[in-house]
Amino acid sequence: MKKRTIIFGFLCAALLFTGCEDYLEVGEPKEQIGSPKVFNDDGMAVSALTHIYTQIRANGFFAGNRFGMGYYLGCLTDELEVVNPQSSNHRLFYEGSVLAGNNGIRDVWNHTYKQLYGANSVLEGLQESSGVSAEVNSQLRGEALAIRGILHFYLTQTFGSVPYVTETDYNINKSIEKMPVAAVMEKAVADLKEAEQLLSPEYPSAERVRINQRVVQAFLSRMYLYLQQWHMAAQYAEKVLDDPAYEMEPLEKVFLKDSKSAIWQFKPDNPGRNTLEGTEYIFTVIPAPQSRLSMELVNSFEAGDLRAATWLNKVNGNPENYCAYKYRQRSATSASQEYSVVLRIEEIYLIMAEASAHLGNTTDFEDYLNALRERCGLTPVVATDINAMTAVVLQERRRELFCEFGHRYYDLKRTGKLEVLAASKPGWKSYFNLLPLPENELLLNPRLLPQNPGY
Repeated sequence: MKKRTIIFGFLCAALLFTGCEDYLEVGEPKEQIGSPKVFNDDGMAVSALTHIYTQIRANGFFAGNRFGMGYYLGCLTDELEVVNPQSSNHRLFYEGSVLAGNNGIRDVWNHTYKQLYGANSVLEGLQESSGVSAEVNSQLRGEALAIRGILHFYLTQTFGSVPYVTETDYNINKSIEKMPVAAVMEKAVADLKEAEQLLSPEYPSAERVRINQRVVQAFLSRMYLYLQQWHMAAQYAEKVLDDPAYEMEPLEKVFLKDSKSAIWQFKPDNPGRNTLEGTEYIFTVIPAPQSRLSMELVNSFEAGDLRAATWLNKVNGNPENYCAYKYRQRSATSASQEYSVVLRIEEIYLIMAEASAHLGNTTDFEDYLNALRERCGLTPVVATDINAMTAVVLQERRRELFCEFGHRYYDLKRTGKLEVLAASKPGWKSYFNLLPLPENELLLNPRLLPQNPGY
């Protein structure tokens, strides 16, 4: 069967031809990922899977650099102010001039579907292989299913109706149709639930850089929160919170490589390197090379909030030039000190607080929210009505999760509050609740039509 990536007129048969970075100290696959030869032994199968992690870290929704969707969404919302006067994708996002031909959108879309191709190729290869041990087969299948579900979750939250791709056959995928958001979410949850059964709470490597059962449960908690299924969101949050392997760290330790609050991290591509986020968000002279934190974000912190003192850096003492300082290392060090944190326990506290508010469990709402606030040097809040409780959670999420993979955009969207951005973003349009489907993909596959409204 001819195996290429889907829909989009680009070949991906060589996705894993390139060398696997020094990520988990596993040798690189020597054959195409779809070939059964890759899976003649455990080591080669693990290498094929871990190379997908390097792709996810480098490009798409989870890339920490300015070409990742999180950075673009920071420009679109009220987290980042683009100060570079040159025309760029970032300035177009910042000014509300995003069109279907935007190169940033095209690249995120293409990279994500390449990553999905890789996950599906692993699943197909494992099914065909007899050379991989049962334990490793189960672990890798769980990780690949989780990756597939997580990436589709981000695609549908960003673009709305999208294809749910479970094949590598080009003949099937070149004319695949979109699914409604509810159907995509249902399939994503199903993939993660299957992964949950295949994985254990233990990490399959020495560090927290591959997906285990707790990563899956944390993402299920987030997905159910987005679906407003509060009981399920709380149930899955509790599974993670009950694990003593995770605990809230002091603010200055959250993003270190050995952080106990980290549930899932990305390891740098080589020893001694640090994070893409540190390189991208930190600047030391003014004007900033690309963007700075918006004053709307800076001014959103309460007086005495230690996150403002620890995670914001006023560059050269200038009152209008702040950079994100969650990560401290801009360049290589003798040994890597920071890993990119994809998922952390503080978000699970916030999910538990929000779900508890909707469930009328005011004791849990106060306990989980105030545990996070106490860590930041803030006074506790008292539960009142549902509107007030959810509003304070939304504010805490803004201050806790800023510049982390687009949380601000997705939080405002899922709570129906994106229109608040119109006050600070003159170019804001109501249809920015979805980004446009890439124009070139619509030309290649008319079944992706219609384009999202407004574009």
